[in-house]
Amino acid sequence: MALETVPLGKVSNGQALVLFVPTIANPAAPTIAELTAGTVKKITYSATGDGYKHTRAITKVRANRFTLAQEIQYDGTVVDDVTITYAYTNTAGDVVRLALTKGVSGFLVERWAVDNSVAIAAAQIVHVIPITASESIPDAPVKDQELTRTLVCNVSGTVLMDVAVAA
Repeated sequence: MALETVPLGKVSNGQALVLFVPTIANPAAPTIAELTAGTVKKITYSATGDGYKHTRAITKVRANRFTLAQEIQYDGTVVDDVTITYAYTNTAGDVVRLALTKGVSGFLVERWAVDNSVAIAAAQIVHVIPITASESIPDAPVKDQELTRTLVCNVSGTVLMDVAVAA
């Protein structure tokens, strides 16, 4: 039997785009116009190197049956958590701090595996996360490191993974 071909991966450097989009009419099909509107904020490079965290967990519903030796499992609740640790300068350059003040609602849109410099285009695959911003918490200063703050985003609706951008 021949060894299977090993598919090459993609190094993550420069291969992400994270946007804050105030309004999306149909989150299952965000449009180019919505994702490039003047109110959209690019926040990818405001986040520290490990500062953009979107985690997803699915709880398991475990069931068993009378005398059945095998446990049965179902998908349960999906839990998405989003935090953004960003460089803090207390200037107009603090995109995250100024765009995502406490109580502001909108959408985080993630695009992976496409160079950051590539324009949004139809058929690109994105994740759409409806959020309401919580408080931006100052992180303790650390010698020889940038000042940072961490923003907790409350997921406020159904997160849609792998949706295509509409024209």
